[in-house]
Amino acid sequence: MLNTEIPWNLVAEGYAETTSKMFEGYAKAAINLTKMNSGSHVLDVACGPGTLPMLIHKRCQTVKAIDFADQMVSIFRNAISNASIDNIDVTCGDAQNLPYEDESFDIAFSMFGLMFFPDRSKGYSEIYRTLKPGGEVVISSWAPVADSPAMKMMFGAVRALNPEIPEPQTVIDSLENDSYFKNELEQAGFRNIVIHRITEEYYIDSIAKLWEELVKGSAPIAMMKKNMSPEAWKEKEEIALGFITNSLPELPVSLTSDAWLGYGIK
Repeated sequence: MLNTEIPWNLVAEGYAETTSKMFEGYAKAAINLTKMNSGSHVLDVACGPGTLPMLIHKRCQTVKAIDFADQMVSIFRNAISNASIDNIDVTCGDAQNLPYEDESFDIAFSMFGLMFFPDRSKGYSEIYRTLKPGGEVVISSWAPVADSPAMKMMFGAVRALNPEIPEPQTVIDSLENDSYFKNELEQAGFRNIVIHRITEEYYIDSIAKLWEELVKGSAPIAMMKKNMSPEAWKEKEEIALGFITNSLPELPVSLTSDAWLGYGIK
């Protein structure tokens, strides 16, 4: 479901308002791994509403960004226009077939995007093709859900909405596995690869506010709401809120969530 544009278009506005702000810490950590400077030409693959480019546009020469969800791109373009930014160019298109020339970029990022590609090998190869020799890449993926109390709580709420969804299990042949992640980067041709674990904290002081943000910014939850009648949604929502209330008996609380940042050089 998450490898099509439909859920991301549905959730675009709420994602830009809530989820993307939560991801800023991971984006800043990714940026800090690179040797970005005022002359850098940067690529952001699966850019969403522009979380990372908006952080770096004053630190580099140009940013090219691409995403397949036209609503995400529209929100990002509005933000660029409202801020009168002239060195970010965003395209709605297929990141498995990038519309850029060979050896165009000094640095490439893909924050929680390439992990969903139907064919990750094409994603890697296109990034590799468009990077200059010696160019840097940083790709992020979630670490296993079991390592992240915040993710466990969110997936628990999703399963409360639909108990037929299986409990999340670590998939050995996926980017959740840091060794497998490193191997994929090596197979794509990158060198000097390091997989970094990044932990971010999420402060929660209100279950009602937390749930509102999850419904606005979580694609799986938004899709479930869309596919239910208002009556069915109200019933399921009460069950999900009950799960969260039982999971967070004391507020305020901070929950952590771990991600991998895979760094390499062409």
